[in-house]
Amino acid sequence: MNTPICDFVENYIKENKARLHMPGHKGKDFLGFEKYDITEITGADSLYHADGIISQSEENATRLFGSGKTFYSTEGSSHCIRAICHLVKAYTAKEIEEGKVGNYILATRNAHSSFISACVLNDIDVSWLYPVAGESYLSCVITAEILENALRSVQKKPICVYVTSPDYLGNMCNISTLSHVCERHGTLLVVDNAHGAYLRFLENDLHPITNGATLCCDSAHKTLPVLTGGAYLHVSKNAPAFFKENAKGALALFGSTSPSYLTLCSLDKVNRYLSDGYRERLNTFIEN
Repeated sequence: MNTPICDFVENYIKENKARLHMPGHKGKDFLGFEKYDITEITGADSLYHADGIISQSEENATRLFGSGKTFYSTEGSSHCIRAICHLVKAYTAKEIEEGKVGNYILATRNAHSSFISACVLNDIDVSWLYPVAGESYLSCVITAEILENALRSVQKKPICVYVTSPDYLGNMCNISTLSHVCERHGTLLVVDNAHGAYLRFLENDLHPITNGATLCCDSAHKTLPVLTGGAYLHVSKNAPAFFKENAKGALALFGSTSPSYLTLCSLDKVNRYLSDGYRERLNTFIEN
């Protein structure tokens, strides 16, 4: 698998051009990796308007994760979550206006703080799904039965159902059964999969996108060898075209105009790592 972002940066370093652009270190050693730290110069593409090397790299990631489309973030899953909340509200805006859908998300109580800020920024209310008695609030494993009862009891269906899986203690929801419940009730399933980027490569693929989620985010930097901030926003193959067409705009709305090329290179290079025997190495490691 090719690594177009890394290749571009390596070639730029070899050309030894005068860097009359940001960052201010001009590629000179200070911590030792400055030569790799560039900005969106000609040929380097633009993260939120990608049609060159970044687009090519994202296509590699899309194939690896089996999604309808995978997008990069250099600001972690928190960035992706804000974009996701914007997307699901925009998608249901007409139904909210007509009173068919409530202006709220049905979410597990162990949601990350970035979900709270995302709802504030997007003017979305939250109806919480709480853990069963005796379970830590850090964990909130919702079963299909719990979700079914919750959706039956609401007056208006939510913008989406939002679950955090894996949670902070390693517990996981059965995404496949939850997705079937959401499908029956005509609502979207969104998964904060920040701690589960590796799930795609298990012998039994447990990644949310494989198992019926409409949208999900992965923090590549949590469980893959990616620099801090490297993350994915995945759109399912079965998702309405709206999400694929508008994901970049949503990410741009909440993201920095100065994405880290160190992190982009890291996301780019991990594609080759994942495609070159990672599944076998991972499953051997798990067995050991």
